[in-house]
Amino acid sequence: MTFRIGIVGAGCLTRESLLPAIAEADDLRLAAVLDQDPEALRVVATRFPEAWCGTDAREFLRTPLDGVHVATPNRRHAEFACRALARGLPTLVEKPLADTVDGGQWILRAAMASGAPAMVGYMSRYNAYNRAVVELVRSGRLGIPRSITASHLGHRQGDWRNRRADSGLGCLGDLAIYPLLTAVDVFGVPPTACRATGYPGGDPVRTDIYVEATLWFGDGLRLQLESSFAESPGGGVSRYTVVCERGLAVVRDSWAMNSGGSVLVCDEQGRRWLRPEPVDPYVAQYRTFAASAAGAPVPAEVSIPRALRDLRVLHALERSVANGGVRLALSGGQNT
Repeated sequence: MTFRIGIVGAGCLTRESLLPAIAEADDLRLAAVLDQDPEALRVVATRFPEAWCGTDAREFLRTPLDGVHVATPNRRHAEFACRALARGLPTLVEKPLADTVDGGQWILRAAMASGAPAMVGYMSRYNAYNRAVVELVRSGRLGIPRSITASHLGHRQGDWRNRRADSGLGCLGDLAIYPLLTAVDVFGVPPTACRATGYPGGDPVRTDIYVEATLWFGDGLRLQLESSFAESPGGGVSRYTVVCERGLAVVRDSWAMNSGGSVLVCDEQGRRWLRPEPVDPYVAQYRTFAASAAGAPVPAEVSIPRALRDLRVLHALERSVANGGVRLALSGGQNT
Protein backbone atom coordinates (compact mmCIF):
# COMPACT_ATOMS: atom_id res chain seq x y z
CA MET A 1 0.00 0.00 0.00
CA THR A 2 1.32 3.45 -0.94
CA PHE A 3 1.43 6.13 1.76
CA ARG A 4 0.35 9.50 0.34
CA ILE A 5 2.27 12.41 1.87
CA GLY A 6 1.38 16.10 1.79
CA ILE A 7 4.20 18.50 2.66
CA VAL A 8 3.69 22.04 3.95
CA GLY A 9 6.76 23.99 2.87
CA ALA A 10 8.88 23.66 -0.27
CA GLY A 11 12.16 24.99 1.13
CA CYS A 12 15.66 23.54 1.20
CA LEU A 13 14.81 20.63 3.50
CA THR A 14 11.91 19.55 1.31
CA ARG A 15 13.74 19.86 -1.99
CA GLU A 16 17.08 18.39 -0.90
CA SER A 17 16.02 15.67 1.56
CA LEU A 18 12.30 14.96 1.74
CA LEU A 19 11.55 14.71 -1.97
CA PRO A 20 14.54 12.43 -2.73
CA ALA A 21 13.48 10.16 0.14
CA ILE A 22 9.94 9.89 -1.21
CA ALA A 23 11.22 9.27 -4.73
CA GLU A 24 13.51 6.49 -3.47
CA ALA A 25 10.78 4.45 -1.75
CA ASP A 26 8.17 2.49 -3.70
CA ASP A 27 5.75 2.61 -0.76
CA LEU A 28 5.74 6.43 -0.51
CA ARG A 29 4.10 8.98 -2.82
CA LEU A 30 4.16 12.75 -2.84
CA ALA A 31 0.52 13.78 -3.08
CA ALA A 32 0.63 17.54 -2.43
CA VAL A 33 2.92 20.45 -1.57
CA LEU A 34 1.76 23.75 -0.08
CA ASP A 35 3.92 26.89 -0.24
CA GLN A 36 3.58 30.61 -0.97
CA ASP A 37 6.64 30.72 -3.26
CA PRO A 38 5.68 30.10 -6.91
CA GLU A 39 9.27 29.36 -7.92
CA ALA A 40 9.68 26.72 -5.20
CA LEU A 41 6.41 25.13 -6.29
CA ARG A 42 7.54 25.16 -9.92
CA VAL A 43 10.68 23.21 -8.96
CA VAL A 44 8.59 20.62 -7.12
CA ALA A 45 6.00 20.34 -9.91
CA THR A 46 8.75 19.73 -12.47
CA ARG A 47 10.04 16.77 -10.46
CA PHE A 48 6.63 15.47 -9.35
CA PRO A 49 4.08 16.45 -12.03
CA GLU A 50 1.42 14.14 -10.55
CA ALA A 51 1.43 15.99 -7.19
CA TRP A 52 -0.91 18.87 -6.35
CA CYS A 53 1.22 22.02 -5.87
CA GLY A 54 -0.36 25.27 -4.76
CA THR A 55 -0.76 28.13 -2.31
CA ASP A 56 -4.28 27.47 -0.95
CA ALA A 57 -4.22 25.63 2.40
CA ARG A 58 -7.87 24.62 2.10
CA GLU A 59 -7.28 22.98 -1.28
CA PHE A 60 -4.16 21.28 0.10
CA LEU A 61 -6.13 19.76 3.00
CA ARG A 62 -8.90 18.63 0.61
CA THR A 63 -6.36 16.59 -1.37
CA PRO A 64 -6.52 12.84 -0.54
CA LEU A 65 -3.70 12.45 1.99
CA ASP A 66 -2.58 9.74 4.40
CA GLY A 67 -0.37 12.12 6.36
CA VAL A 68 0.87 15.71 6.52
CA HIS A 69 4.49 16.74 7.06
CA VAL A 70 4.88 20.32 8.36
CA ALA A 71 8.27 21.59 7.12
CA THR A 72 7.85 25.37 7.40
CA PRO A 73 9.81 27.95 9.39
CA ASN A 74 9.28 27.31 13.10
CA ARG A 75 6.67 30.03 13.65
CA ARG A 76 4.23 28.27 11.26
CA HIS A 77 4.54 24.79 12.80
CA ALA A 78 1.65 25.13 15.25
CA GLU A 79 -0.69 26.73 12.72
CA PHE A 80 -0.41 24.02 10.08
CA ALA A 81 -0.02 21.08 12.45
CA CYS A 82 -3.21 22.03 14.26
CA ARG A 83 -5.13 22.49 11.00
CA ALA A 84 -4.07 19.04 9.82
CA LEU A 85 -4.87 17.41 13.16
CA ALA A 86 -8.28 19.10 13.26
CA ARG A 87 -9.08 17.20 10.05
CA GLY A 88 -7.96 13.94 11.65
CA LEU A 89 -4.83 13.67 9.51
CA PRO A 90 -1.70 11.97 10.90
CA THR A 91 0.84 14.76 11.31
CA LEU A 92 4.64 14.93 11.35
CA VAL A 93 6.13 18.24 12.54
CA GLU A 94 9.70 19.26 11.86
CA LYS A 95 12.04 19.97 14.78
CA PRO A 96 11.90 21.93 16.97
CA LEU A 97 8.22 21.34 17.68
CA ALA A 98 7.41 25.08 17.56
CA ASP A 99 8.99 28.49 17.96
CA THR A 100 7.48 28.95 21.43
CA VAL A 101 6.43 26.69 24.29
CA ASP A 102 2.87 28.00 23.89
CA GLY A 103 2.93 26.87 20.27
CA GLY A 104 4.14 23.43 21.31
CA GLN A 105 1.36 23.16 23.87
CA TRP A 106 -1.16 24.12 21.19
CA ILE A 107 0.05 21.22 19.03
CA LEU A 108 -0.13 18.80 21.97
CA ARG A 109 -3.71 19.82 22.77
CA ALA A 110 -4.68 19.50 19.10
CA ALA A 111 -3.16 16.02 18.91
CA MET A 112 -4.98 14.91 22.05
CA ALA A 113 -8.29 16.27 20.78
CA SER A 114 -7.83 14.77 17.31
CA GLY A 115 -6.76 11.28 18.26
CA ALA A 116 -4.75 11.17 15.02
CA PRO A 117 -1.12 10.09 15.42
CA ALA A 118 1.33 12.97 15.67
CA MET A 119 5.11 12.91 15.86
CA VAL A 120 8.15 15.16 15.55
CA GLY A 121 10.80 15.01 12.83
CA TYR A 122 13.85 13.95 14.80
CA MET A 123 15.76 12.79 11.74
CA SER A 124 19.01 12.13 13.63
CA ARG A 125 17.38 9.34 15.65
CA TYR A 126 17.18 7.25 12.46
CA ASN A 127 20.85 7.71 11.53
CA ALA A 128 22.54 4.30 11.77
CA TYR A 129 25.69 5.69 13.43
CA ASN A 130 23.80 7.45 16.22
CA ARG A 131 21.75 4.31 16.79
CA ALA A 132 24.93 2.21 16.95
CA VAL A 133 26.37 4.48 19.65
CA VAL A 134 23.20 4.31 21.75
CA GLU A 135 23.16 0.51 21.45
CA LEU A 136 26.87 0.29 22.34
CA VAL A 137 26.51 2.42 25.47
CA ARG A 138 23.34 0.68 26.60
CA SER A 139 25.02 -2.72 26.16
CA GLY A 140 27.39 -1.81 29.00
CA ARG A 141 30.50 -2.82 27.08
CA LEU A 142 32.08 0.60 27.69
CA GLY A 143 30.90 0.83 31.28
CA ILE A 144 28.78 3.58 32.77
CA PRO A 145 28.57 6.74 30.60
CA ARG A 146 30.03 9.86 32.19
CA SER A 147 29.88 12.77 29.78
CA ILE A 148 29.32 13.94 26.21
CA THR A 149 31.17 16.78 24.54
CA ALA A 150 29.57 18.00 21.32
CA SER A 151 30.05 20.61 18.59
CA HIS A 152 27.46 21.34 15.93
CA LEU A 153 28.55 24.36 13.93
CA GLY A 154 27.26 25.73 10.66
CA HIS A 155 26.53 28.85 8.60
CA ARG A 156 23.26 30.76 8.46
CA GLN A 157 23.38 34.29 7.11
CA GLY A 158 20.23 36.35 6.89
CA ASP A 159 17.68 33.55 6.52
CA TRP A 160 14.63 33.02 8.72
CA ARG A 161 16.66 31.19 11.38
CA ASN A 162 18.39 34.48 12.23
CA ARG A 163 15.07 36.25 12.92
CA ARG A 164 13.48 35.71 16.32
CA ALA A 165 9.98 36.30 14.92
CA ASP A 166 10.40 33.35 12.52
CA SER A 167 12.64 31.00 14.48
CA GLY A 168 12.37 31.82 18.17
CA LEU A 169 15.57 29.91 18.95
CA GLY A 170 18.28 30.46 16.33
CA CYS A 171 21.19 28.04 16.52
CA LEU A 172 19.66 26.38 19.59
CA GLY A 173 16.63 25.11 17.69
CA ASP A 174 18.47 24.45 14.43
CA LEU A 175 21.73 22.85 15.58
CA ALA A 176 22.03 22.51 19.38
CA ILE A 177 18.92 20.36 19.46
CA TYR A 178 20.90 17.47 17.96
CA PRO A 179 23.35 17.16 20.89
CA LEU A 180 20.42 17.45 23.29
CA LEU A 181 18.51 14.62 21.58
CA THR A 182 21.61 12.44 21.41
CA ALA A 183 22.47 12.99 25.07
CA VAL A 184 18.95 12.08 26.21
CA ASP A 185 19.09 8.90 24.10
CA VAL A 186 22.57 7.93 25.32
CA PHE A 187 22.00 8.73 29.00
CA GLY A 188 18.43 7.47 28.99
CA VAL A 189 17.17 10.33 31.20
CA PRO A 190 16.16 13.98 30.67
CA PRO A 191 18.35 16.87 31.86
CA THR A 192 17.92 18.21 35.38
CA ALA A 193 19.74 21.57 35.07
CA CYS A 194 21.34 23.79 32.46
CA ARG A 195 23.36 26.92 31.93
CA ALA A 196 24.43 28.69 28.74
CA THR A 197 26.15 31.77 27.37
CA GLY A 198 26.00 33.10 23.85
CA TYR A 199 25.73 35.98 21.41
CA PRO A 200 23.66 38.11 20.95
CA GLY A 201 21.92 37.02 24.14
CA GLY A 202 18.52 38.56 24.81
CA ASP A 203 18.27 40.47 21.53
CA PRO A 204 14.56 41.06 20.77
CA VAL A 205 15.03 40.84 16.99
CA ARG A 206 18.03 38.62 16.25
CA THR A 207 18.37 35.04 17.38
CA ASP A 208 21.51 33.72 19.02
CA ILE A 209 24.19 32.80 16.48
CA TYR A 210 26.56 31.22 19.02
CA VAL A 211 25.83 29.29 22.21
CA GLU A 212 27.96 27.20 24.54
CA ALA A 213 26.10 25.29 27.21
CA THR A 214 26.27 22.67 29.91
CA LEU A 215 23.39 20.38 30.75
CA TRP A 216 23.38 18.11 33.78
CA PHE A 217 21.46 14.84 33.80
CA GLY A 218 21.82 13.82 37.44
CA ASP A 219 24.26 11.30 38.96
CA GLY A 220 27.19 13.21 37.47
CA LEU A 221 26.14 12.87 33.80
CA ARG A 222 26.91 15.96 31.75
CA LEU A 223 26.59 17.31 28.21
CA GLN A 224 28.91 20.10 27.14
CA LEU A 225 27.85 21.53 23.78
CA GLU A 226 28.81 24.27 21.36
CA SER A 227 26.45 25.49 18.64
CA SER A 228 27.04 28.20 16.06
CA PHE A 229 25.80 29.88 12.89
CA ALA A 230 29.14 31.69 12.59
CA GLU A 231 31.08 29.22 10.43
CA SER A 232 32.20 30.15 6.93
CA PRO A 233 29.80 29.35 4.06
CA GLY A 234 30.04 25.69 3.15
CA GLY A 235 31.80 24.87 6.40
CA GLY A 236 30.55 23.14 9.48
CA VAL A 237 31.33 20.71 12.27
CA SER A 238 29.23 17.77 13.44
CA ARG A 239 31.02 15.85 16.17
CA TYR A 240 30.46 14.40 19.61
CA THR A 241 32.42 12.23 22.03
CA VAL A 242 30.81 9.94 24.59
CA VAL A 243 33.13 9.19 27.51
CA CYS A 244 32.36 6.11 29.61
CA GLU A 245 34.22 4.54 32.52
CA ARG A 246 35.94 1.92 30.30
CA GLY A 247 36.17 3.60 26.93
CA LEU A 248 34.85 6.27 24.59
CA ALA A 249 33.21 6.72 21.21
CA VAL A 250 34.01 9.57 18.80
CA VAL A 251 31.21 10.26 16.33
CA ARG A 252 31.47 12.51 13.27
CA ASP A 253 28.98 13.77 10.70
CA SER A 254 26.01 11.75 12.00
CA TRP A 255 23.80 14.85 12.34
CA ALA A 256 24.02 15.74 8.65
CA MET A 257 20.93 15.53 6.43
CA ASN A 258 22.02 12.23 4.90
CA SER A 259 22.90 8.70 5.96
CA GLY A 260 26.58 9.43 6.60
CA GLY A 261 28.79 9.37 9.65
CA SER A 262 31.60 7.52 11.39
CA VAL A 263 32.12 6.03 14.85
CA LEU A 264 35.56 5.37 16.34
CA VAL A 265 35.59 3.35 19.56
CA CYS A 266 38.58 3.44 21.91
CA ASP A 267 38.59 1.03 24.86
CA GLU A 268 40.69 -1.63 26.58
CA GLN A 269 40.77 -3.65 23.35
CA GLY A 270 42.26 -0.78 21.34
CA ARG A 271 40.77 1.31 18.53
CA ARG A 272 38.10 0.08 16.14
CA TRP A 273 35.47 1.48 13.80
CA LEU A 274 31.79 0.68 14.07
CA ARG A 275 30.35 0.09 10.61
CA PRO A 276 26.55 -0.14 10.75
CA GLU A 277 24.58 -0.50 7.55
CA PRO A 278 23.60 3.07 6.54
CA VAL A 279 19.94 3.89 5.98
CA ASP A 280 18.28 7.00 4.58
CA PRO A 281 17.00 8.64 7.79
CA TYR A 282 14.14 10.37 5.99
CA VAL A 283 12.89 7.14 4.40
CA ALA A 284 13.08 5.46 7.81
CA GLN A 285 11.25 8.40 9.38
CA TYR A 286 8.45 8.27 6.80
CA ARG A 287 8.03 4.52 7.28
CA THR A 288 7.70 5.03 11.04
CA PHE A 289 5.14 7.75 10.29
CA ALA A 290 3.23 5.45 7.93
CA ALA A 291 3.24 2.63 10.49
CA SER A 292 1.81 4.98 13.14
CA ALA A 293 -0.85 6.16 10.71
CA ALA A 294 -1.77 2.49 10.18
CA GLY A 295 -2.24 1.93 13.91
CA ALA A 296 1.20 1.27 15.40
CA PRO A 297 2.02 3.30 18.54
CA VAL A 298 4.03 6.48 17.99
CA PRO A 299 7.50 5.77 19.45
CA ALA A 300 7.97 7.72 22.69
CA GLU A 301 11.27 9.13 21.41
CA VAL A 302 9.50 11.05 18.62
CA SER A 303 6.20 11.75 20.38
CA ILE A 304 4.73 15.21 20.83
CA PRO A 305 5.09 15.12 24.66
CA ARG A 306 8.79 14.31 24.23
CA ALA A 307 9.16 17.11 21.68
CA LEU A 308 7.46 19.60 23.99
CA ARG A 309 9.79 18.62 26.82
CA ASP A 310 12.80 19.19 24.55
CA LEU A 311 11.38 22.54 23.44
CA ARG A 312 11.14 23.63 27.07
CA VAL A 313 14.79 22.74 27.59
CA LEU A 314 15.86 24.74 24.52
CA HIS A 315 13.96 27.77 25.79
CA ALA A 316 15.51 27.36 29.23
CA LEU A 317 18.92 27.49 27.55
CA GLU A 318 17.86 30.62 25.68
CA ARG A 319 16.77 32.24 28.93
CA SER A 320 20.08 31.33 30.54
CA VAL A 321 21.89 33.04 27.65
CA ALA A 322 19.70 36.14 28.00
CA ASN A 323 20.52 36.30 31.73
CA GLY A 324 24.28 36.00 31.42
CA GLY A 325 24.70 32.27 31.97
CA VAL A 326 22.58 31.72 35.08
CA ARG A 327 22.09 28.07 36.02
CA LEU A 328 18.45 26.92 35.75
CA ALA A 329 16.96 23.84 37.40
CA LEU A 330 14.86 21.56 35.21
CA SER A 331 12.34 18.95 36.25
CA GLY A 332 11.57 16.22 33.74
CA GLY A 333 12.90 18.51 31.04
CA GLN A 334 10.83 21.47 32.26
CA ASN A 335 11.64 24.55 34.24
CA THR A 336 10.80 24.32 37.91
